[in-house]
Amino acid sequence: MLAAAALVTVEGVALFVFAIVSVVLTALSETGSVSLALGGALVLAIFGAALFWLARKLRELKPAARSPVVAVQLVGLPIGWTLTSTNGRPEIGVPVLAVAAGVLLLLFGTAAARDALARDL
Repeated sequence: MLAAAALVTVEGVALFVFAIVSVVLTALSETGSVSLALGGALVLAIFGAALFWLARKLRELKPAARSPVVAVQLVGLPIGWTLTSTNGRPEIGVPVLAVAAGVLLLLFGTAAARDALARDL
C-alpha cells in the first residue's frame, strides 16, 4: 500500500511541477490569454494537492481513498496512450502510462492491498 501511495505522491508532485512551469512560461512569454494559462496552473495545483491528500489517506488505509485514486488512474491511461501514440510525446506519455498502470496493479494486484482497503458491508 505504501508503494501505491508513493506513486500517487509522485503524480501530485508532477502536477505541482507542471503548474509552476506553466506560471513561469506565462511570465516569460507572450501568452494569448494570461488568465487562461494561470487558471490552468491553478487547476493543476488543486489536483496536485488532492493527490497528496489521497496518498495520505492510502497510507492510512482508508478504503474511501481507493475509488478516487482508481478514477484518476483510469483517466491517466488514455491520456498517456494519446500522448505516446497520437501526439508523438512518448517522453511524457510512457511515464504517465507506467505510473497509472503501476498504481492500479499495486491496488488490485495483491491480496494484501485488496484486504487492506476492503470495505465491510
